[in-house]
Amino acid sequence: MAAIRTPEADRLAAELAKRLGDKPLTARELAAQLVATDSPAELLDAFDDALARAADIEEQPLDEALWGPAPTAQALAQARRVKQRAQDEALVGVLAEALSRAQAAAVLGISPQAVSKRHAGGALVALSRGRELYFPAWQFADGAALPGLADVIAAYPGSPLALSTWAVTSNADLDRATPAQMLARRGGVERVLEAIEAISAAAW
Repeated sequence: MAAIRTPEADRLAAELAKRLGDKPLTARELAAQLVATDSPAELLDAFDDALARAADIEEQPLDEALWGPAPTAQALAQARRVKQRAQDEALVGVLAEALSRAQAAAVLGISPQAVSKRHAGGALVALSRGRELYFPAWQFADGAALPGLADVIAAYPGSPLALSTWAVTSNADLDRATPAQMLARRGGVERVLEAIEAISAAAW
């Protein structure tokens, strides 16, 4: 792809050539040479001009004939309010049945410190409220954490709140069972991970 010449790019090229010569350089060599210079104002100004030009290009409006009209400020504000309200409602629902660290320790038969260690290691999901951690109830069954929980936590592409909401929602890819229910079944871990992979693929 041919480079597009602009006055800003020409000025930056001239400043670089003045200090570094006109020989080919790898990115690492270029970085080393730039660090070795005294960073004169002219070079910094040239970089600023080039970056400003790039920012202007990136901020050009989208073609409305292709993408449709841009949302108004009012529509964006309303969308943010709707999103925030949905998050608040989801958080209230998850926290209503969540366990404190001491309660989680009692369920698992371990110390509160061990619960914290499992959470830090990615083996338990927790939501923080102030300085306290609360552990959503869906991840526990029969006095233990659900099978494959650490793998699910690592694979899920969203936040702990999003995971906790998804985990208790009926899923068409899991025969209408919730992911939490499926994790407790034979072969369920693999199916839940496949469902997460489908979510991740759809995001791209």
